[in-house]
Amino acid sequence: MFYQMITNARNRWFASPQCAVKDLLAYIERAGQMRDAQIDAIKTYLFLKIGCACKPLSGLFQEGAFNTLDLQAVELSGAAREYLVGHPGAAALLEYASLRNDAGEQVSKGLEEQLRKAPDSIDSRKFFQDAFYGISYTDYLFSLPMGAGKTYLMAAFIYLDLYFAMNEQENPAFAHNFIIFAPSGLKSSVVPSLKTIQKFDPSWVIPEPSASNIKRRLSFEVLDQGKTASKSNKTKNPNVQKIASHQPFTELFGLVAVTNAEKVILDRIEEKGGQISLYDESDDKKDRQANELRNLIGKLPALSVFIDEVHHAVSDEIKLRSVVSRWTESGAVNSVIGFSGTPYLEKAEKITVTDKLTVATAEITNTVYYYPLVDGVGNFL
Repeated sequence: MFYQMITNARNRWFASPQCAVKDLLAYIERAGQMRDAQIDAIKTYLFLKIGCACKPLSGLFQEGAFNTLDLQAVELSGAAREYLVGHPGAAALLEYASLRNDAGEQVSKGLEEQLRKAPDSIDSRKFFQDAFYGISYTDYLFSLPMGAGKTYLMAAFIYLDLYFAMNEQENPAFAHNFIIFAPSGLKSSVVPSLKTIQKFDPSWVIPEPSASNIKRRLSFEVLDQGKTASKSNKTKNPNVQKIASHQPFTELFGLVAVTNAEKVILDRIEEKGGQISLYDESDDKKDRQANELRNLIGKLPALSVFIDEVHHAVSDEIKLRSVVSRWTESGAVNSVIGFSGTPYLEKAEKITVTDKLTVATAEITNTVYYYPLVDGVGNFL
């Protein structure tokens, strides 16, 4: 339901004088190569990247970046209205609590009533931190059904980031390099994913000559070798060699690496009872090699991490999130961008508001864009 607020704010931004990408969006629409779902997702991506500076969702909601509710039109006491006007995070929570799904069900009537009565009794900052899993880095999920062209959408995001990064290389909102995790467990998904991205025509989303200039700067690597190769008395990791060949990393721009997470990045990681072991201090040769690759990728500057469908493999997701969190500690990670066919959880999770009040959600909360399958059936045929 959070994505409803994001979409409403996005639409208002695109209609405002502050939106600087109207001409670019018009260009994409005129090119006529991207599907409706892809264009709509691109609108959200541009809004979050440019209108919201690619900040984490918890902070954006607390700042009121997605607020569209007119507090003057809401029935409130003078004190409650004054508090909500001065505390945009609490106002965001009121707007969220008032949302209704397609079945007409409200997110939380109890939360809405509590905010109307005593908004200062609720810690909105803690709520949003808990709602977005307590992470401090930028993590957005785009949900499009199968057949909507998610791989082409990834390519579009890559080229759009690089397009703006070339003009503003010091702007932290834009990524310079990318690693894409193909669906977990699908051995045949890596190379096809890379080929799809390689054949994407950037002029579909950015004008010439910029499109061709950026395409020439891209370099692609497939990290698909799960075993090490030995050519001397020292065993070498071929995936490490592929990444290391792009050193020095200081000015690295346009690297796109594709891999299966569980075969390469997650190799030699154990997860027991929710505890992750990365073998940082291990003397085992294979442990050291696995850590070497993970550590090297974590040094890639302005890195955007694309994850496709990883949430369907719970154990791998826990491991991958642990690795990504470690990468973010160095400050090199620009963002984590997820892609999924469905934004729903296997069972609803509860977010604590107060000792007596919780909000249940069956959706992955960091979903920023959702294109329902029912809307796309006719368009994808």
